[in-house]
Amino acid sequence: MSVTGWDDTESYTLRGAGPRGSGDEVARPGGSSLLTRVILMIVGCTLLVGLIAMGVSSVLVGRQQRDALTHRATLVGTLQASAMGQAVWEFDTRAVEAMIRGLMAEDPAVRSVKVWAATGGRGGHGEPLVELDRPAGRAELATVERQIVMSGSNGERTMVGLLRMTYSLEEAESATLTALAPMAGLVIFSLLAVIGMISVLLNRLVLAPLARLTRSAGAIAAGDYRVRLRNTRADEIGQLTVAFNHMAETVHDYTERLEQRVAERTEELRQSNEQLAVVNRQVMDSIQYASLLQSAILPDEREMARHLDGVCVLWRPRDVVGGDFHIFRELEDGRFLIGVADCSGHGVPGAFMTMTVSAILDHVLSETPDSDPAAILGRLNRMVRAALARGRDNPRFDNGLDIGLCLVRPDRGDLLFAGGRIGLHIVDPGTDKVGEVKGDPQSLGYRRSDIGHRFTTHRVELAPGRSFYLTTDGFLDQAGGARGFGFGNRRFSTMLLEHDAIPMAERRTAFAQALAEHQGERAQRDDITLVGFTVSPALAAVSAADASSSHPVHP
Repeated sequence: MSVTGWDDTESYTLRGAGPRGSGDEVARPGGSSLLTRVILMIVGCTLLVGLIAMGVSSVLVGRQQRDALTHRATLVGTLQASAMGQAVWEFDTRAVEAMIRGLMAEDPAVRSVKVWAATGGRGGHGEPLVELDRPAGRAELATVERQIVMSGSNGERTMVGLLRMTYSLEEAESATLTALAPMAGLVIFSLLAVIGMISVLLNRLVLAPLARLTRSAGAIAAGDYRVRLRNTRADEIGQLTVAFNHMAETVHDYTERLEQRVAERTEELRQSNEQLAVVNRQVMDSIQYASLLQSAILPDEREMARHLDGVCVLWRPRDVVGGDFHIFRELEDGRFLIGVADCSGHGVPGAFMTMTVSAILDHVLSETPDSDPAAILGRLNRMVRAALARGRDNPRFDNGLDIGLCLVRPDRGDLLFAGGRIGLHIVDPGTDKVGEVKGDPQSLGYRRSDIGHRFTTHRVELAPGRSFYLTTDGFLDQAGGARGFGFGNRRFSTMLLEHDAIPMAERRTAFAQALAEHQGERAQRDDITLVGFTVSPALAAVSAADASSSHPVHP
């Protein structure tokens, strides 16, 4: 076991564990370590304390050195004053000057010496007897004054002059620096020793365990949840290690349970998706087959073309199947019925409605020998409503249809039109206007539909080159353009006029292209059915034509 109480192995993993995360990946590039920051803090604090100690010591030592130098100056002054007594009494300037020069030569701290005689007006305020000076320098100066006295034969002491010496304290300052140099070295050595000891202990006791914890945490972050740390310490680091191991164990157990649950849920979802795929395939197969059934009730465009000069059919359910269908029934004497119907609903419900309405329409046609469109619509209205009567108790169940139906009579050179909320559009060659014969504002089969309503029959002459169009509202209401507006009647009329010169068989592609350009990326919102046709009157009918181009006819 190491000094830290940690095992020499930094960390260990359970058997079968993956590679541990690298601790090098945990540290951010360019970031300082905790040890560096702690050392910098210790150095700063130690330097501050050392500087304060050196400052205080400098003041104390400097004061002591100045006091010692001043005391020495006082002693020197006293001795010199005693030695000069006889020479000053005799005014022997040479002897006094010699003694002063000898003093200044022996003691470099002396900067100036002045001697006054006490007689003849020569005191401390007159002209000195002797004065010697040398440069004082920039150091602080101290002045010492001593009376020059002589002792008589009777022991009486007489003042004969005054001695004034000026001492430089530069020696004291130099002595202070010399005395502090060992102390500064000791402080620096102590600083380095303290930093070294604290760094080693801090690194081994705190930073190394924290580094191992960091690397282990990085391994867990990298996905290795089996990492554990050995611990034999009872201090805060030991408690942190215990908490880390507990956390790692909890994360490992939770992850294993979570992975197991995810695997179970994934398997359940896979099985559910397989079941849904089977069901979806069955449903789509059924819908595709329903589309075949719905297509079977729609008239063959080639059969329609045999009775018409030109025909185009654009049938586009919103889903695979839909609620729109078109009608073509061949009658006697070369006559035929042609029309479009828009049943309620889309998709499968709409397709059921088309099958129901188509069957009812076949029954109505079998009971309406004159095939008058208005009579057909009136009977169809009543029978659809009766057929759906069982669902009337449900307020959400309300179904019916809109329809436009034409009885084309080439032998008489006209057609009879009746409509329920679907009109007949007419385009003559060489014109710039689209005519419209509006259907009655009455739907068929709904609760709100008037069961006794008598639909209006409109008679329109057939003419060479005249085109007729029937369309459900899915075409006109299709949203598109920059602002999402519907296709609209104006754009629809413009489209019919622009393509009136091309053959009718080619107009289907042109109409589909115009609709696609308007629709753009927007979804189709309703079933779309458009039937266009041209038919010429029989020759006998042309010579006998005597009716107006379009007016109501009531049977």
